[in-house]
Amino acid sequence: WYAFVGMCTCGRASVHVSQVARSYSNKGSRLVDVVRLCIIFDNVRDIAVCLENISNDPHAQILRMKNRLSPDYNAVLSGGYRDVALNLLLATPETQRLGVNGHVCEVQLILKSFFEHKTSEGHARFVSFRNKKAE
Repeated sequence: WYAFVGMCTCGRASVHVSQVARSYSNKGSRLVDVVRLCIIFDNVRDIAVCLENISNDPHAQILRMKNRLSPDYNAVLSGGYRDVALNLLLATPETQRLGVNGHVCEVQLILKSFFEHKTSEGHARFVSFRNKKAE
């Protein structure tokens, strides 16, 4: 399978402060997307192979998965946005050495066709949509 790592981000503090207040009743420990990685795929089959590889990795623990590619998923809930979002906990000698073995990161598995529409303007629309839903 082939994939392209599209972006790695550390979110802005002001965004996370408002997210904790808006979505998590001021419980900062629930914030899990401070560090985010996006992996871009040409097709759903490759996403499935990647997901299987992550699931079988003894150093990775999937804490939560949002499968927005599922035919059962109502895309209206995300403003039409589709991906598979994983909250991962990584436990390796390196994460142990760095003291981040308890840190949760978000990995987004996304089709290239959706990623190409993931612009600043598109993201702003998504954030506005999400904020109106109070999520």
